[in-house]
Amino acid sequence: MIANLIDHAHVVASISATDKEGAIAEMLDSAAAAGVIKPAHRKPLREALLARERDGSTGIGNGVAVPHIKDAKQVKETTLIFGRSETGIPFDAVDGRDVQILFMVIGPQDSAERHLEVLRWVSGLARNADFRRFTQSAADADALRDLLHEMSAS
Repeated sequence: MIANLIDHAHVVASISATDKEGAIAEMLDSAAAAGVIKPAHRKPLREALLARERDGSTGIGNGVAVPHIKDAKQVKETTLIFGRSETGIPFDAVDGRDVQILFMVIGPQDSAERHLEVLRWVSGLARNADFRRFTQSAADADALRDLLHEMSAS
């Protein structure tokens, strides 16, 4: 299940945005350009993700954030957009650290169980120091996707 999510994920190897709103917009724009989401869905998804951030930051610590929404009408299956910032982004994380690894999870309507499964998987990766270190040294989007696959198998 997770392997399929990774296979269809969009990977942004180098986020250039310097703030939370910009990072979310950049990831959605990149996913739309790649055909992962429809261009017309960028704005409503961005608004929903930012509303979720206003409820409480999704910066979970260790340089990781998980901007996520469920019950999105714009997707038919759980969608992962994975991003890396080489410089770090202020994200109001629980530990106060800037975020360098972002897992954007967009769940369709009636997908609560799948959404929780993906969030549990992401949470495990966030606690893994090797994963965080290897993410920063990965050469490109393909290497990042390979790392996600490798970590999902362990």
